[in-house]
Amino acid sequence: MTTSSLERVQRLPRDLALIALAIQAGVAVAGIGAQLIWSPYAEDMRRLYTTAQALVPMLSSAVVNWALAALLAWCFARHALDRHGPARLARPAGARGIFGVVFLLLVLVQGYVLAPLIHQVALSYIRNTASSMAAAGFVFALSSVLQLVLVGLIAWFACWLALRRQSGGDVAASAPVASFPSSPRVAIAWVVGVFFVCLQMVMSSLFQGWIGAQQDAGVGPLVLGWIVAPLVVLALTFWGAWMGAHGAAQPRPLRAIAASALAFVLLQLVCIAIAIAWALWVMRPGYVDDVVGPAVGLAVIYVVLMVMLTRSTVDWLYRRFQAAPAQ
Repeated sequence: MTTSSLERVQRLPRDLALIALAIQAGVAVAGIGAQLIWSPYAEDMRRLYTTAQALVPMLSSAVVNWALAALLAWCFARHALDRHGPARLARPAGARGIFGVVFLLLVLVQGYVLAPLIHQVALSYIRNTASSMAAAGFVFALSSVLQLVLVGLIAWFACWLALRRQSGGDVAASAPVASFPSSPRVAIAWVVGVFFVCLQMVMSSLFQGWIGAQQDAGVGPLVLGWIVAPLVVLALTFWGAWMGAHGAAQPRPLRAIAASALAFVLLQLVCIAIAIAWALWVMRPGYVDDVVGPAVGLAVIYVVLMVMLTRSTVDWLYRRFQAAPAQ
């Protein structure tokens, strides 16, 4: 493999991520355009999309969906290069085309076959069980989570087909391994931060679906909850992961995803424990009703723990498996 072809193969993770992002955005824009122009309910849809209550959550959820697809495409492609090496790919020249075609077909199947089917199943369950509004919201939020899981499976399958290893042993053992031209520390921080935001948005969707969405919220709270809060979470987790990845020599993206998921789970468990302790404190005799103080304190604790846990999990996983093979 020549130097130029080797460099081209090493750009595959970035290129596949951009392809996934472009396909997801293009399919979403085309679907919304069809709803607004050719749908029998086009006038109602146009009226709905002019309201902040529909537009802000829709845009935020779409960006999270696109970011997750691009992130996972980059992670799976980078993992394949780390594991097999650029010289051991079966079809490196056609990997971008294979990935694009497979990813596009599966996204269309998801959007026009699986998504309506999941929606119909959710509607049937709600009608047959006579669920409350809160339970109905939770079911629809759960269906949105399932859509994100499908996005991850699509990205994995498309990467697996595009970056399969050569069958046979005719590749020299001295074939060059994948190198990482930019800072692995920054890459780890981006993977941890973006995946943490996706998990946070999933949890928020489930929680809002459980308690029932407030349709009369103003523009300010919507922007704060759906746009500002995810950006703040991204910045904090990026900072924590960047501090924790100080000794990493390679990105090891699946390890970064594991660190992000572990930090998220630990954060939720700690917050649940704090909430239970606070509830027991509230129920004690002679308690003076004060909501603002504990709420501010919990927010500060949440922020501090978010940074500390992302830093600790990244540092632990990357140091614990420093000498281990790519995972």
